Amino acid sequence: MDRRMTVVLPPSDSSEDPGSLPISGARVRQVAEREHGDSRIGHFLSKVTGSCVKRPWTTLGIAAISVVVCALVSVLFLKFKTDRSDLINPSADFHQRWMRYTQSFGEANDLVVVVEGKTPERIKEALDDLGARLHHEPEFFSNILFKVEPGELRSKGLQYLAPEQLARGLERLDEYRPILAGNWDLVRLETIAVILKTQLEAAKTPEQVDGLLHHAERLIASLSHSIEKSGDFTNPWPDLLALDPQMKAQGNQTVYLINDAGTMGFLKTSPVQKDATSFEGHTKSIDRLRELMSDVVSAIPEVQMSLTGIPVLENDEMRRSQADMGWASMISEAGVLLLMLICFRGVRHPIIGMIMLGVGTAWTFGFTTLAIGHLNILSISFVTILIGLGVDFGIHFLARYIQHRQQGMELKSSLVNTSGRVGVSILTGAITSALAFFCAAFTDFLGVAELGLIAGAGILLCSFATFTILPAMLVISDRHRTAAQL
Repeated sequence: MDRRMTVVLPPSDSSEDPGSLPISGARVRQVAEREHGDSRIGHFLSKVTGSCVKRPWTTLGIAAISVVVCALVSVLFLKFKTDRSDLINPSADFHQRWMRYTQSFGEANDLVVVVEGKTPERIKEALDDLGARLHHEPEFFSNILFKVEPGELRSKGLQYLAPEQLARGLERLDEYRPILAGNWDLVRLETIAVILKTQLEAAKTPEQVDGLLHHAERLIASLSHSIEKSGDFTNPWPDLLALDPQMKAQGNQTVYLINDAGTMGFLKTSPVQKDATSFEGHTKSIDRLRELMSDVVSAIPEVQMSLTGIPVLENDEMRRSQADMGWASMISEAGVLLLMLICFRGVRHPIIGMIMLGVGTAWTFGFTTLAIGHLNILSISFVTILIGLGVDFGIHFLARYIQHRQQGMELKSSLVNTSGRVGVSILTGAITSALAFFCAAFTDFLGVAELGLIAGAGILLCSFATFTILPAMLVISDRHRTAAQL
């Protein structure tokens, strides 16, 4: 025999949810206790949601203030690290070796302009034009190098000589030291003749004799030249340093940074402007350099110019990452909202769910600013992660809430019961997902480690918003909605 129990619900004049079949408070507590048993976590989540639905405007006011504070803190203090080295553990051995290299040979922040042309003359002309333009803008560029001029290297000429040549020069300098000290009588003609005669008589090796004879020849040539051309003086003294004639010739030439084939020239410079608060790093200097390159190519169409270097690669990566993440965030938000509109067959609840997700994202930005202080090319992707995972908690909550309303529960009772029944499952899913991201913090790759910390914290904050902000908004939005309208 099929025995069935029929529950007759008494009519209610509740103005809170007209048109629905409300259940008494005692009956709601019995249903809730039967559904989520003696779960302490469920009871705790029910109390949290109950407190929020009793004071929805206060809850939303506190949330709004917290969102504004997080936004201000993020705008004022959140920084962006744009260097590739910022993604690496600074204590790693290979990174330490790289830092020692940069300390010895300078930082690897050079911008390199590559000039291509059919003739070396046009390439040199383009390099001269671009170099002159860069020299006129020291607020953007420094350490400009595209040619080596002899006048700039004379003060460093000794660095190109062999140790034997330097030792010989010091010996000859010692010979002239009395003259340099002020004893000018030693350079009188009769004194020089006596000294040469004495030194020739004392010479013991052919090399010494040849050196003295060479000195005598230079002295005679200098005297003859002075007699023939009055006032035109030539140095009669032997050179302090014996140099290769080819080296002397090269020292008087201007050498451009051009390949052996003469088809490609190079210009190197260092950027000055860097925005530490932006993902774009040396954007101002790089953009200005590209403008100047375009002007030079317009003036000299026979050449082509391109820009490379580590700062350029990092800048392009950051700007592309920023643009792509912006598009990815908007597309993911639009896709999630569209699916929720279709599945919930309404507009109000999906928008409320997205607002809840926005609050969780704002809290995550505040947490990132206070706990880490910066974002990098990888950690900026946490927004799309929250859109994909954080919205799941709101979907589960909304689905069960609507189910309770269609079963005849009152508005506030259905929200409290939803937290008690599915809250444990939502919280469990949030904690396990967050722990999975937190495990990334154990890696030495800082880019992934920071992403794991931010994403894990963001998931927990979105789950907290599910039990507080979402019910408060539902109380206000659905207070005049019947179950049939839902």
